[in-house]
Amino acid sequence: MENNYQPPRFYRGEMDDKTGTAGHGAVLNEDYNRIMVEGPWGQVKMQKVRDGVHCLTGFAVANFTLVESDSGFILIDTGLNRGCGEELLRRKAEISDKPIVAIIFSHNHYTGGARAILEAHPDRDIPIYGHPQTENSIFGLVDPGTLRHAVDRAIKQMGMYLPKTGPDSSATYGFCIPQFEDPALNVNGHLPVTHEVQDGDEVVIDGVKVCFHHAMADAPDSLISYFPEYDLIQHNTAIMPVMFPLYTLRGGEYRNPVNLIEGIDKIREICPEHLIGCHGNPVSGKENVYELATLHRDAYAFLFQQTLQGINRGLSPDDLVQQIHLPKHVNENLALFPAYIDVEYIVRGIYLGVIGWWATDTADLHPPTQQEMGEVIVEGFGGVDAVINRGRKAMAAKQYNLVAKLMSYALSVEPDNTEAKQLKADVLRKMAQTTRSGIQTRNFLLTEACELEGKIPAPQRPEKAPLTNMHPATVANSSPATIVKLMENHFNPEGVEQLSATVLIHFTDQGVGYGLAIRNGAVEFLAQAPADSDMQIRLPFSDWALVATGQCTLQALTADGIAEVSGEKSVVDAVMNAYKGILGA
Repeated sequence: MENNYQPPRFYRGEMDDKTGTAGHGAVLNEDYNRIMVEGPWGQVKMQKVRDGVHCLTGFAVANFTLVESDSGFILIDTGLNRGCGEELLRRKAEISDKPIVAIIFSHNHYTGGARAILEAHPDRDIPIYGHPQTENSIFGLVDPGTLRHAVDRAIKQMGMYLPKTGPDSSATYGFCIPQFEDPALNVNGHLPVTHEVQDGDEVVIDGVKVCFHHAMADAPDSLISYFPEYDLIQHNTAIMPVMFPLYTLRGGEYRNPVNLIEGIDKIREICPEHLIGCHGNPVSGKENVYELATLHRDAYAFLFQQTLQGINRGLSPDDLVQQIHLPKHVNENLALFPAYIDVEYIVRGIYLGVIGWWATDTADLHPPTQQEMGEVIVEGFGGVDAVINRGRKAMAAKQYNLVAKLMSYALSVEPDNTEAKQLKADVLRKMAQTTRSGIQTRNFLLTEACELEGKIPAPQRPEKAPLTNMHPATVANSSPATIVKLMENHFNPEGVEQLSATVLIHFTDQGVGYGLAIRNGAVEFLAQAPADSDMQIRLPFSDWALVATGQCTLQALTADGIAEVSGEKSVVDAVMNAYKGILGA
């Protein structure tokens, strides 16, 4: 498993000579900067892939693909927010005045511009095609309870807390979440899928045949859409213009390499003349498509296979990342440049997905807290000052990761120690300026460095409302059952552990009701309205959408006469308190 090739480690000073400066002042790894500037995210382009097919690249994280049909265009993906949808329409108008007649969601990440598209075509009934799991995925039900947390970490990952210019500025270029001056353009304009497609379905959309295949990539609702007439595939699989993130620092469910490879192999099997991914430039030529797909397949197969072999040898994640390295010729292929993900994170992610959180050391079964460990280490060194001095020595030796860990222990004991905070900020910044993973690693490192220095406020924890990142109209157009089910993961049992009650939630404008059964500090969603309940909530679903997005509380709607809350007072008070910030003030 272990080979002679050892790629340079930025966290040990082995890439210090690779530091450069971007045009807007960001100090960063020069190879990463070149890849981004010269690659698909360096500039916005409406690319003609072939007659009848165009692809808008570089405007945001993901592409927008237009496939000409009998009476207009089939649009694949609509971007992250309403503004993305409007920008796509503006760019499309530069090449054609034909309307958009259908939408395909490649997966749930890029559905946010759909509302803008439909509102721009008020006289058309535009169908939306997508995977059966898209609706559950968009509202976090495939990975329950993590939606708000993932959004908060995604903001850090994209460098959105960092300054716009200067050494610490974000350098993701077009790989970003576009922000517009008009706040209304920054909201998520998702609309639900109207036509769910099964694996293997063949559908004729406005005269164009589309063969759909289910895939797994960074979302469980991913699609491969094959257009035989154009010999074209548009896809969301693990083929990107850079190394695909088999693990992401923002968090998410396990991305099983076996499933990801199956999606790539489906593309190799079809081997189209033209390949358009959700990310990156289109690729043309069957040989080029097959070669690119095979390169990605083999890289991820290598990492998965070698990690499994290491696991079977009893190695821990720390051991594995020291031993598993892609072959030199693969590691140096620019199509696998680690702009988005460090290979070490992939190995650790595979271990977590296959084995779980525990490695082999039984001391980790019930470990001491970070503060307790810090206190013992500080005591052993002879005080915080001694730990800081040892950190400075490690800094001089370019043991950057060691410095960061030592300062974490020092700060666990003295969280306001300015020397420890500054030294940790310095070393995080040093690593951020040299890592090749400029999209994730650099942004997380710099965000914490700036927080330690007080240059940016520590990001606030997400609001309690389940869907604070969405527009109420988007939620109001979704399944009421889907939205109510989210309440399962926002119940605070503190002080009401003994509560046993059933809550009826009835939506007066739709004539449907659901329930929440509260027992033993946990909540069960009831898909049918309970016949007997201890608390009753009645209001229009359109107003419940305001509650779910944090625009107002149920208590406020009740005071305004829009909502009605009834039931046993002790139960009502307990439930309102357990959902404080959502139902109550």
